[in-house]
Amino acid sequence: MTFMKALVKTSADHAEIQSVSIPECGPDEVLVKVKSAALCGTDLHILSWNAWAQGAGIKLPFILGHECCGDIVAVGRNVTSLKTGDKVAVETHIPCGNCYQCLNGEQHICNNLTLYGVHTNGCFAEYTVVPTVCARKIPDEINYDFGSMMEPIGTAFRSVFETQVGGCNVLVVGCGPIGLFAVASAMCLGASLTIATDISTYRLGIAQAVGADMIIDPLKVDLVEQIRKSTQGYGVDVIIEASGNAAAVKQSFQLLRKGGAIALIGLPGQPVELDLGKDIVFKEAKVIGIHGRKMFSTWTRIERLLKADKLNVGPVLTHVLPLEKWQEGVELAKLGQACKIIFHP
Repeated sequence: MTFMKALVKTSADHAEIQSVSIPECGPDEVLVKVKSAALCGTDLHILSWNAWAQGAGIKLPFILGHECCGDIVAVGRNVTSLKTGDKVAVETHIPCGNCYQCLNGEQHICNNLTLYGVHTNGCFAEYTVVPTVCARKIPDEINYDFGSMMEPIGTAFRSVFETQVGGCNVLVVGCGPIGLFAVASAMCLGASLTIATDISTYRLGIAQAVGADMIIDPLKVDLVEQIRKSTQGYGVDVIIEASGNAAAVKQSFQLLRKGGAIALIGLPGQPVELDLGKDIVFKEAKVIGIHGRKMFSTWTRIERLLKADKLNVGPVLTHVLPLEKWQEGVELAKLGQACKIIFHP
């Protein structure tokens, strides 16, 4: 029997590197040698075993991690679309293929959706098994570290793409990795003015590095007044809400112009109270919920842009660590001293 190292969540209050058996792929799966795996906020929730993690249907023990890129080293007997040696990134949404959504082009919001690295063993390991439907072959020109970030990049990019930001004034609320990828996407897709807000000076600096035209700390500046000054008093055309802060979500609707569009990515930890008449109906605001990437039109677009070096996401990747130093990476993330952290198994 051959073994590998993996980061295993063993119980509610413990996780550790263990030596475990290299998994075998089923008939509709592929075995991937992981080259790069990215730390996500979801992983932090699971490690801390907060209320979300406790209610997410996770069965312990299991291998953490869901954002990754690597090479296929074995394929299941039913697999014909992929082969050994293919370089793949992983789509985390596992669709059933049979429900109404799946049969009508909405696999990413499958009625029976399960998640790779949440409901299955994940990628913080030397090898991982991935359902074939989730293994996306990517161009060799995209390096493994960028490949491991394609899942969150895709979520951010889709929010910007669907709000049609070309020639628009765009506000990105929250400069975590998703928000920063949204800033980069807005610049790439032709926003005329991209404004980024956060209370972290560190993250606002990264927002500038990826191309934000203006950065605002709402604790230091009257955000409403600054947005009015910057938009001739009308408000912004597009808002990408990536903070998940309930107060910020509510305020975002005040900053949106009449006829504008807002994409909601962040998940507030408490209910948000809106005045539907004032905030949405009379404004004719377009409100879009974003739950991951479209399978697989979003992937096609970001692959082309990354291959052409037209999507400036490099500054978001701040740390690369061996998997054995996972605790260091988690601590950096919790302290806000890092942005996107990559592990190399």
